[in-house]
Amino acid sequence: MINSEISIKYKTLLFIIVINFILQSTILQSLKVFNVSANFTLVLVIVVTIIYGLEKGVFAAIFAGLFVDTYLSMAIGMNLFILVIIAVLISIIGRPLFTGNKLTLVFMTAISTTLYHLMYFFFMYFLNKGVSISDVMTKIVPTEIIYNSIVCVIVYHVSIRWIERHKLD
Repeated sequence: MINSEISIKYKTLLFIIVINFILQSTILQSLKVFNVSANFTLVLVIVVTIIYGLEKGVFAAIFAGLFVDTYLSMAIGMNLFILVIIAVLISIIGRPLFTGNKLTLVFMTAISTTLYHLMYFFFMYFLNKGVSISDVMTKIVPTEIIYNSIVCVIVYHVSIRWIERHKLD
């Protein structure tokens, strides 16, 4: 269902990013499963990159990452960098393979979630924050992969229906 002619205005995308940040940092924190919450910012970047392409995906990654880094992170630029790398990789590798298949979307979300946590661990290690890679990979990542995948499939399908209904192209 990828159409290179589908577009979204930058101010609309920025509005969605701000709403995502507000919801993720407040209300959505209460929706934890096994003390793990979905990374809605990562899901947003994945869906925007798949639907709208590299330019809008990187835009979403930069601004969403900047919000998270400024208000919630230990270091400015860490989430921004990770999300931009993921948007670029999805655009180069995942987007050409994606045909609207839910399994492909789940696979891209699983890889992105794992990559996000590996890069995050790398930064935390060099910032001497004492994060255990085995704890992250065994206790957080499996649950977050499932959670992010479910959220990503839902957000993708809601976005496509909204695009079709409002003919945003």
